[in-house]
Amino acid sequence: MKAAGPFLEEGEEADLEPLVEMERESFSHPWTRRNLKHALDRGHLLVLRGPNGAQAARRGIFGYCVFELVAGELHLHNLAIEPGRRGQRLGRRLLETILWLGSRRGARSALLEVRESNWPALQLYYSLGFQSVRRRRNYYSHPTEDALELILEFPQAAC
Repeated sequence: MKAAGPFLEEGEEADLEPLVEMERESFSHPWTRRNLKHALDRGHLLVLRGPNGAQAARRGIFGYCVFELVAGELHLHNLAIEPGRRGQRLGRRLLETILWLGSRRGARSALLEVRESNWPALQLYYSLGFQSVRRRRNYYSHPTEDALELILEFPQAAC
């Protein structure tokens, strides 16, 4: 029986080539296969897979997120949606799920950097409650651009 919609799961070795391709289509300074493999090996890479799963084109990958939980902070290193599937709220679904997982694993906050010109991403992040905490001058290359560092504080349960 097929799943009704996209589902989130840990990435697999066979996902690396489609992920490298998606990286190249999504970012001017993409992560390498080696970077992605390192994240995969450490359990820090989740993929949003379509209902037909690994049998579909690009192994059914609609998007992915590379993250890390360090000292109570959920660091979101990379998040991308397959270019042909953007505008379908998949990024929101992926990010909301990652944030939920992070909070369940003890994160008190989520952090990320984003190009200041990336309005679609900024709109998503701000709509979920992220706040800009600082500007990192010339953080990105190709082209050179500032990054905005954003943070989302998770509500803490009362003791």
